[in-house]
Amino acid sequence: MKTQSKDLLIEKFNHTLGTYYFYEEYIIAEINEGVTITLSKLQDLMPTIQKHYGDRKPFTYISNRIHSHSIIPTDYLDCPFTYMENFKGYGVVIYNEVNEISTEIEKHFAKKPFYNFRNLEDAILWSKKEVLNR
Repeated sequence: MKTQSKDLLIEKFNHTLGTYYFYEEYIIAEINEGVTITLSKLQDLMPTIQKHYGDRKPFTYISNRIHSHSIIPTDYLDCPFTYMENFKGYGVVIYNEVNEISTEIEKHFAKKPFYNFRNLEDAILWSKKEVLNR
């Protein structure tokens, strides 16, 4: 993952879903090619998320969709992040029209703010504003 952000990487976490980069105010997820994200697999991430953000430190989740993967849009309804008051929203970096169409469907099921971006830097800037404004 390459970003020009000057933010300090706290932890790089390799998971069965992909690689997660934990920063002070956001997580960047790069899901592996062909993976199907499920609620149970997301639950496996919760201990690491709790370690870094607890119940008070605001954060966002940025999906850097450099690889093709799938998620059942209705899983957003019960996503474990949704129940965290300090979770402020989803940012998705899209690189093609197929991803854009998928995320337009996904955002209808998300209970928190959900935005698309064309590059990682814009997603990071959005994240910082979300965390400051909430």
